[in-house]
Amino acid sequence: MIPKFRAWDRLRKEMNYKVMVGNCDTDDENWTCPIIWIEEKKDWLHFDDYECIMQSTGLKDKNGKEIFEGDILEIQDEGEVLGNAKLTWDNEQAVFMIEAISVDDIAPFHEILSDESYSYRVVGNVYENKEVLDA
Repeated sequence: MIPKFRAWDRLRKEMNYKVMVGNCDTDDENWTCPIIWIEEKKDWLHFDDYECIMQSTGLKDKNGKEIFEGDILEIQDEGEVLGNAKLTWDNEQAVFMIEAISVDDIAPFHEILSDESYSYRVVGNVYENKEVLDA
């Protein structure tokens, strides 16, 4: 799988899907130098707040929409809606995690994937659809 990223532009309040993250070496020092494509400028620009860069899981929801870190998913069990959950990344475990919004429940995303009775669909993301977090 080729890694894909997206980034939230806080100034313009929009999601950008043409994102590239690179690692630069200078005098034996490694540092991350993220850059982002801004379509209206037709140019790659330095993106200082790379905390808002989100990686694709490489998976798609039941409607064929690509799932990224930061997405809000509606989880169903055999057709019954269980609620919404947000997808996060856990650096310590190196795994995508699903965080239930209505209850304090967190589980590795692969556990949801391995149970075929569950289905999920992207209903928004934490930047553009904060109102869905309260649903």
